Amino acid sequence: MPSNNHPAEIFGYPIDNVSHEAQQDRQRYWCPFMSRVCSKTSRLLDFPFGVCSVQRHNGIRTTCPHRFEEPGVSGGAPRVIEDIARHYFGDLNNVISFTEVGLPNIGVIDYVLVRHKPMKAEVDDFVLVEFQTDSTTSTGAIVQAIRDFMTGQDITDRSYAFGMNTYDTIKRAVTQLLNKGIVYEAWGVTCYWVIQEYIYADLVHRYGLRADGYVSTHASRFALYGLVPHEGRLTLKSTRFVSTTVDELFHAMRHNPGLPDKQTFVNSLNVRLHDRLKLNFS
Repeated sequence: MPSNNHPAEIFGYPIDNVSHEAQQDRQRYWCPFMSRVCSKTSRLLDFPFGVCSVQRHNGIRTTCPHRFEEPGVSGGAPRVIEDIARHYFGDLNNVISFTEVGLPNIGVIDYVLVRHKPMKAEVDDFVLVEFQTDSTTSTGAIVQAIRDFMTGQDITDRSYAFGMNTYDTIKRAVTQLLNKGIVYEAWGVTCYWVIQEYIYADLVHRYGLRADGYVSTHASRFALYGLVPHEGRLTLKSTRFVSTTVDELFHAMRHNPGLPDKQTFVNSLNVRLHDRLKLNFS
């Protein structure tokens, strides 16, 4: 794909996919990842805001959590859920998933995977899964892009003036990692945080988290994914697992190499004071 910035997928298909199946799903605003009509909305559109991912500087960025619910090999649970179940339990035997499970006083867990005892409605073990996708800035440009596309225009060679709000995504992810991670460590259970590689790279750069490394006793595990072309579609591809702890996260943030310099901040205040007082006493 060229380096133009535009939606990568609209209603589940790459924008250059003009197959009958893709056109049919777009006409009925269908989300193939949820197997129902897209639920995303925009006050600027009179139809669902069906942008699943965007292309930004030659990278594909997921912008809808439902994008991580791409069907798995078995056609049942999402691919990501199957990957994590196999990684944690070893197989899919006696594993059932539940969505949107409340965590008292904390929030909601995206998925809970439960392995029940054979032939019994009783929990043998469970693992938690959270999705974290990115968001955009100047989203009106994305709205214009989907409007152009849905009116039959070819937008593959166009570039729209939007950006990525990855820092806000990071802030929300870190808050959840701390709040929920403390609970999970107290419980002695494991949670997988599903994000794309470039978001994890931002965490490493911004806070000094470990660039790689996996420890099976860590409660917080990152399940990292990419989006790769496959038979006219984009498909999720597991790249690796990295683990961390609440203490590691606290340590990384406290010793963040990107902490701002105090004197530089004071100097900027001096400049503003000078300008303000000059106006007041002139």
